[in-house]
Amino acid sequence: MTEPTDRVERYREALDAWNRRDLVWILEQASPDLEFNTAQLFPGIDAEYRGREGMVEFWTTFIEEPWALFQLEVESLEDAGEDRVLALITFHGTERDSGDEVTTRYAHLATFRGDEVARIDAFADWDEARRAAGLA
Repeated sequence: MTEPTDRVERYREALDAWNRRDLVWILEQASPDLEFNTAQLFPGIDAEYRGREGMVEFWTTFIEEPWALFQLEVESLEDAGEDRVLALITFHGTERDSGDEVTTRYAHLATFRGDEVARIDAFADWDEARRAAGLA
């Protein structure tokens, strides 16, 4: 079983992969039946994506198409018990079509099954995410 500090570091690596736009690495770390529950912060994003195919759909719809530049700034990463990691994140992006810059705070509560990420619950509010993680 993966130790809490290992989970935190593995999720840091995953967020680094998002910043590199390394979808292959992300899919290799994800459970085949990954559940990704989005915070629906942006138009056109579904509430949930399932499996590796779902992650590819999310990636194409949200990462590749709308953003010329994209960066996740990790503000905090901590063990949340029960095989979970809480990541408080600031999203920075530059829209491809308009050139508008967007900055938004949100959070991931990632649940591991062994060494794989099995579930990600995204939150638009850091306090709500802390409560969900039992860290409020």
